[in-house]
Amino acid sequence: MIFPILSAILGILAFLPFDYFWPFGFFYLVPLFIFFAKENKFWRLIWGTLIFRTILYLGTVYYTLEPIVWTQSIGIFIGLPISIFIIKRGLKNQLSTVKCQMSIVALLPFLWTFFDHLQARFSLLPTYIITAGNIFGSSPFLGLSSFGGLIFLTFFAAIINALIVAAYKNLASINRSKIFLAIIAIIFLGWGISKIQINKNASDYNLLPETIKIASVSTNKNFYYSDLEKIKDKIINSEIDFLILPEDIFNNAPTELDIKFWRDFAQKINVNLLVTGDHRENNKRYNSSVLIDKNNEIIDIHNKNRLTFIGEYWPFGKWVPPHINWLKKTQPEIKNYAVFNFKNAYSAGNQKLLTAKLKSKELKLASLICLEIHYLRDLKNYKKMGAQLFVNPTSNRWLDLGLYHFLYLTNNLRKIESVWLKTPIILSGVKDYAGIITPDGKIQSVNFENKNNAKNYEIFIGEIKI
Repeated sequence: MIFPILSAILGILAFLPFDYFWPFGFFYLVPLFIFFAKENKFWRLIWGTLIFRTILYLGTVYYTLEPIVWTQSIGIFIGLPISIFIIKRGLKNQLSTVKCQMSIVALLPFLWTFFDHLQARFSLLPTYIITAGNIFGSSPFLGLSSFGGLIFLTFFAAIINALIVAAYKNLASINRSKIFLAIIAIIFLGWGISKIQINKNASDYNLLPETIKIASVSTNKNFYYSDLEKIKDKIINSEIDFLILPEDIFNNAPTELDIKFWRDFAQKINVNLLVTGDHRENNKRYNSSVLIDKNNEIIDIHNKNRLTFIGEYWPFGKWVPPHINWLKKTQPEIKNYAVFNFKNAYSAGNQKLLTAKLKSKELKLASLICLEIHYLRDLKNYKKMGAQLFVNPTSNRWLDLGLYHFLYLTNNLRKIESVWLKTPIILSGVKDYAGIITPDGKIQSVNFENKNNAKNYEIFIGEIKI
C-alpha cells in the first residue's frame, strides 16, 4: 500500500496554499495510477483507494472533518476501484498482463475525471476544491479552463500523470523517450494556449462598454452596528454604484434580516445594496440575498437553493450522532443548526437572477450564497440565463483551523470559474476576502486579517466592466 500513501502525501503538497506548489499536480497521481494498473485483487484496490483518499482529506480538507460527510464522499469515489476491477476482469482473458495494465493506464484519465467530479458534485459537502484540476487555479495553465472549466483542467492533469506512468511501465527506451517528449510537448502547448486564452479574455473584458464602481466588505466575526456606521461614512463620499455586504454580517445579530433597517441604510448612503441573511417568506425560512435600490425599494430577493448539510438541513430526522451533540457542548454557537431542531431548517429557493438598474443600464447578476459558488453546473446555468456578474457573499464563522487553506483553494476555484465563464466575480465575506476576480484570472482583494489594526473590517473599492 506504499503507492497510495505516497500519492496522498504528494497530493497534500500539491494542494498546499502556496502558489508555486502546483507542479506537484503533474505527478502526484503517478504512484496511485501505478497501483491501479498493477493490482488485481478487489479488496486491495478498495483499501488502497480508501487509504489514499483518507490521508488526502486529512491533509487538505481537515477543517471539514465530519464522519458522515467523509464516509459518504469517499464511498462515492470507491466506484473508481470497482470500475477498474471490472474492466480488468473483462480484459484478463483477451490481453497479456502488460497490455491489460497499459489499457487501464489509457483509461485512467477518463475514469479519474469522472469519479473525481462525481464525488465533488454529490458529496454532502461539495469537494470541487480538491479535484485535481483545482491545483492549477494559481498556475500558468489557468487559461485552459476556458475550454471546459475545472473538468478540462482535471482531465489535463490526469493525462500528464497517466503518460508518466506509461513511460514508467514501458521497457523500450525509445518508446519511453517518445512518451517523455510527448509529455513535454503537451505541457508547453498547454502553457502557450493558456496564455493566449488569458490574453483573449482580458481583451474581451476590457472592451465591455460600461464600467460601474463597486464596494465590498471583508469582516471578522466581531463586526457590530458601530462598524457599519464607519463604513457608511466612507461609502457616502465615494460615488459608489453598488455595495455588497457579507452573509450574516453582524455578530450576535437578530436571527432574521431587519429589512426596514437595510432599506433605510441604502437610502442614507444613496447606493444600491445587496445584503444577505435569514429571511422568512410564507412561513418558510430562507437564506436570502436582498437587492435594495438607493431609493429604499426592494428590487428582488434570491433564496439560496443549495443548502448546507447539518447547518441548514438535516435529512436524518431526530437522530443526532453523538459527536455532533459533543460539538454542541464545545461550540455553543452551533446550537441553532438544523440538525438540533427541524424548526430551524431552511427551505431551498430556486435559481434566479437579480436585476439591478445601474447608470440607466440593467445589470443581471447571480448571488451565489456561501458554498453555492462551488456548484459548477449552477454557475453555467446562471450564465445561460444571462448573468453578467457573479456575487459571492459568504460567512466562514464556522471555520478557524485551516481558514486560509480553505480560502486559497476556494479562490483557485473562483478564478477557474471566472475564466471559464468569462464573467467577473465579486467577493464579500465574514472571514473571507472582499474584492473582484476578472475573467483573465486576476484577483484584486483586501482581507481584514492581513492588517494589524483595530478594525473589524476592510473595504474594497474597485470597478467592474459590464
